[in-house]
Amino acid sequence: MTSDRHLGSAALAAALLVGAPAQAQAPDDAMQRAQVEQRLKLVASLLSDSRRAQRIVTSGSSEAVAHLDEGRVHHSLAGELLAKGDLAGARKAADEALKHLGMASRHVPDAPARREAAKARHEQLLASVERLLESLRARAGKDEAADVTAALGLMAVSRQQAQEGRYEEANQSLGQAERHVLAGMNRTLNATTLDYTVRASSPVEEFQVELARHRGLAELVPLAVRDLQPRAEAMAQIERFGESRNALYAQALQHFQSGDVVQALAHLRNATLFVQRALLAAGLVAPQPTGTTP
Repeated sequence: MTSDRHLGSAALAAALLVGAPAQAQAPDDAMQRAQVEQRLKLVASLLSDSRRAQRIVTSGSSEAVAHLDEGRVHHSLAGELLAKGDLAGARKAADEALKHLGMASRHVPDAPARREAAKARHEQLLASVERLLESLRARAGKDEAADVTAALGLMAVSRQQAQEGRYEEANQSLGQAERHVLAGMNRTLNATTLDYTVRASSPVEEFQVELARHRGLAELVPLAVRDLQPRAEAMAQIERFGESRNALYAQALQHFQSGDVVQALAHLRNATLFVQRALLAAGLVAPQPTGTTP
């Protein structure tokens, strides 16, 4: 009797030990199933979006249509695997469906969103080119006159295109205008030795003149990087020069605000030298400027 009682107790203990993982696993399976079902609902909502599907189908992009079809196939497969209880397989298929639908949308961006992005880009680029063109006109000679004229004409075309809502074309025109400005600036820098002879009527006025020139040159750096696409080694140099420029520029402003204009000018001129070096590293040819070497 005692032996039977011990055997019964052992059997009960074994049953509890075996049953414990099964009970702990049940909530995990339920959670995974719920997650897979949520993914399938998301995919289904994307596929049922008739505007999105219509935009992809009528886009003329074979890659976008192919990704849409792949998304449908993986969605169907995920449903079948879920019905069979293959949660891992269903989840993987659902994720694949989401990936393909995302790629289909990226091949055919939403027209209103794309238009707004182009409009914002136009406003930023127009302001930048206008500032650069003003800087070029201030120092341009006969050799740069053609670039100035071409840039002005292209900017007028760009404004007209923007008024008609053709922002992508307007940005292309601005890009061409920008290249003319860069070419003119390149010739100006290459032909003119930068000097720091005092021409202003006071140190404060001299600082303001130098500050305007410094900012005009600094705005050239990101444009040169974008258009000339320097190598990784040059980019590393440009970043280092930029860090030095930022530090000196901040010191210049601090000294100017505190009334120490002489020291402010010294820092600002050295900051300008680092801008020149960044332009050289980017591939925008310029002579070594005169002045204090940092």
